[in-house]
Amino acid sequence: MVQAVEQMFKELEGLAPDPNLVGACSDLPGVVLGRVQGKVLDHQDPRYAEAVGRYQAVHDDYLKALAMHPIGRALALLAFGPEGLALMETGRTPNATTGTRESASRPLRSVRQSYNCHHVIPKSVDVASGQNVNHPNNLVLAKTMRRGRDQSGNPHHFWHSLLLHPQLHQAPDREIPLYVVRPLFPIYPPIGQGIRTAEELRQKLRALGAEPLPELWEKRLLAFSAATRHRPYQVPRRYHEITEGFGDLFKSENQVTGAREGAGAALALKAARFAAEFLPAGAYVNGVPLPPDHRPAKALPVVEIASHLDAVAPSPGSPGEAQTGTRRRRSPQVKPVMRAAASRQTKSSNRP
Repeated sequence: MVQAVEQMFKELEGLAPDPNLVGACSDLPGVVLGRVQGKVLDHQDPRYAEAVGRYQAVHDDYLKALAMHPIGRALALLAFGPEGLALMETGRTPNATTGTRESASRPLRSVRQSYNCHHVIPKSVDVASGQNVNHPNNLVLAKTMRRGRDQSGNPHHFWHSLLLHPQLHQAPDREIPLYVVRPLFPIYPPIGQGIRTAEELRQKLRALGAEPLPELWEKRLLAFSAATRHRPYQVPRRYHEITEGFGDLFKSENQVTGAREGAGAALALKAARFAAEFLPAGAYVNGVPLPPDHRPAKALPVVEIASHLDAVAPSPGSPGEAQTGTRRRRSPQVKPVMRAAASRQTKSSNRP
């Protein structure tokens, strides 16, 4: 796994040698479109179950290896702080305290942002080139959970509602070109506050006890901060309706036959207009390819996703080893913040 994470960083560096690409699209800073050829799988397909089982088997090892890598360690400290890094070192998904909340009916409590592993190429896509969807190069730690309906700070929901859901909905039963959201960082968003200069970044890393970052990664972080106007990244308000709509797909009332399909179709219809602003000609939106003369309104670079990445075996005795389609066993040390409602959101948010 350590070698696979090293390969991931090399692949990420090769995707965008020009750090200015990070700010190419202000709606999706630090993101490019990755083009793959693949077929959408039904969740009952054995290949989908196999991908899920393999992901569960390598999940903990991936987090540990990312925390061990010098670049991964520095990025984790910037995004999550020492507490989040400590969780990663034990193979648990990190979270960060972002403030406090107090109301008349409840005592003062901390406000936490949680993260989860997101697949760049969804597990529900069988890739023609033989891509191992559970290789670290296909994983990103993205902020995924917020309580309630407000998904304005949820990049994972945004990526799915804006680009992935419209392409996967009613996709033909054959291989087609798919354009996936490819973050240029293994953690997204990579920083939670503005950083204006390289020296400020270096001072922050020294204070956190981290090694300096290579120049390329310094420039990427500074470009990301500039693209967000040195503020915490938020999903633009014009997309909030579809982003919240994706979260609604997993509400209990939409888990009955017909309701989920209806909600998914309604979301795909609403998102189609936005998706066409980003996707190139030939991309499928609700089962129909965009015409040859289509020109996307948003400047989002398109890259080819590396294929034939080697499979990664789980460490002996790691949680999930030897499992197939069953859910990865949770660590008994899960913190109280992971209550039942949040746990349901975690499982559903990474379902595709």
